[in-house]
Amino acid sequence: MPTFLTTSRMDPALAARVEASVRGRRGAARARPRSSGRARRVVSILRVVVVLTVAAGIYNIVVGRRERARALEEARAALLEEASAASSSFSPEDREALARIESLLVRLSRERGGDFVADELKKPGALAATLERPLVYVRGASAALSETAQIGGAAAASTKDALLLCLLEPPASRSEKAVLDEVRVAYTGGANLEGRTRNARRLDDLVVGLPFALPPWSEKVRSAADGEAIARLRAELARAPLARAREAARAELLLVAFDEPGDGGGPTELDGERAHPVRVVLVELASSRELLRLRRVVDPGWITPARRPTYASGLDACALAFDLHEEVQKRAPTEPPAPRRSP
Repeated sequence: MPTFLTTSRMDPALAARVEASVRGRRGAARARPRSSGRARRVVSILRVVVVLTVAAGIYNIVVGRRERARALEEARAALLEEASAASSSFSPEDREALARIESLLVRLSRERGGDFVADELKKPGALAATLERPLVYVRGASAALSETAQIGGAAAASTKDALLLCLLEPPASRSEKAVLDEVRVAYTGGANLEGRTRNARRLDDLVVGLPFALPPWSEKVRSAADGEAIARLRAELARAPLARAREAARAELLLVAFDEPGDGGGPTELDGERAHPVRVVLVELASSRELLRLRRVVDPGWITPARRPTYASGLDACALAFDLHEEVQKRAPTEPPAPRRSP
């Protein structure tokens, strides 16, 4: 295409290059509008994609929150139903059992009466038969059992021990060998000890299990903030000793051993045993009536030195149980001689 930039006098090759250059700029000018249109379309598409992506994200967040909220409420309702079932298995009297026992412990720890054996226990075999009834057991320092706020800690430290086992099943004699056989059963624990003390429940079972049957625990479930909190509460409920707590709440007797301070004059064994008084009290829970109250001093000095570091506490406890049975038997009334028949 001719252009004013070339003349007939110009070298043909130079004129051709100038015309080619002019045609290239015009072609680029004509192509530019088409390229600009495509760019605008791409930008528009990208804007739509961004808007749709943001909208989808917001939708997923909203739906996710609703799903999590629905799942939380379903989990909460299911756990509340389990808690309600646990609570319904406890009667109103069961729910008040711990408060009654704590009140009794505080009173008994502060009363320092002398030895006492109820008349019904003085009959031959009466103590052993009475101790077969359902009972709840705790042993602890008298100072700890004298304050309601400390009873839970004392109960947690109190186990089914040699004193409980040997009160329920006294050894054949007070010899170290006979007592040691029973102590080893108590120290081993497990199914054998549980089977031989099956009518006895630890006070700790009631302390730990009862709260799951009371309204405050259900309120914890209702106020749980998320699924993790619900899961933790469900795990707590699964571990709760509910069956044992019910048995403890329905016990007929309270058996408690108060460890009183010693004079501090003797050595303390490696297992913590030392010479000190122990007061054992047996109470009928329905009437709060004391059936037995005996105070004796335990002293590991009678134990073979080789066994003291490991077994002093258990041997003293089992020997104490044997002594208590012996003391009650001494108080048994003697039967009058049968009247002679007249010839």
